[in-house]
Amino acid sequence: MLDHLILTVDYTKEWEQAMEQLPALLKLLGTRKITLTYVLQTHKRLHPDDTEGSATERLRRIGEHLKNSLGIETATHVSKGFVAQEVQALAKKLNADGVVACNRSHRAAKELFFGNTALNLARMTKVPLLIIPVQDEPPAAEEEILLATDGSKASFNAQAVFEKLMANQRTGRVVWAHSEEPEQSDEATEQRINELAERHPNVHRNILTGRPVDQILKTINDTRPLLTIMGKRGSTPIQEIMIGSTTEHVAAGSPYPVLMIP
Repeated sequence: MLDHLILTVDYTKEWEQAMEQLPALLKLLGTRKITLTYVLQTHKRLHPDDTEGSATERLRRIGEHLKNSLGIETATHVSKGFVAQEVQALAKKLNADGVVACNRSHRAAKELFFGNTALNLARMTKVPLLIIPVQDEPPAAEEEILLATDGSKASFNAQAVFEKLMANQRTGRVVWAHSEEPEQSDEATEQRINELAERHPNVHRNILTGRPVDQILKTINDTRPLLTIMGKRGSTPIQEIMIGSTTEHVAAGSPYPVLMIP
């Protein structure tokens, strides 16, 4: 499904800890190739060891480990500039199927302080973005896949990915949180969820009332899914500046991996 992913590397202990979850996710997503990338941020003061040569060598070692342990193809790429922009440019150049980034600050109280790189990628991405948090919560309870939806057109691609995973007889869950004030689209959204569950008997439904971010994060913490899938609205200059999207808040606050689908 996501055959070729770009993996952002930052050489921290938190990154190494987060990446312990990577093997199960790559297997789930059918990934066969990873391009590891590191961006030298020349606008910041660089560490003496932060050179193109040393970065290339470190990426090579990580790539060899992944290749030998997971049996996947690996490549490396070092560039200079702003991380999110360089990663997006690389994904476009290589026609990659998605990007993987680490979120080092997944606290509900820190939703607005989502690590800069992950937040910028979440705002800018034109390809699926897998955000893996530092795992300091209990590991995923089971290989359940969660689809968080609002029934909008922006969620349709995410639902398509979710249904592909459900075709393998995995257990899934759909969560939809709506406001207390009924909206005209609510009936159509509920019907869409019911039809999805009818197609896949292994899918549970959670239809909730309240602030979507709060309800989705509560469901994630209660069910501890292997992966949460959410749609991302198209990026515009205004959306890249503003934080406001439910998907970004959930990705920032979730203690378990989130896959954002544009």
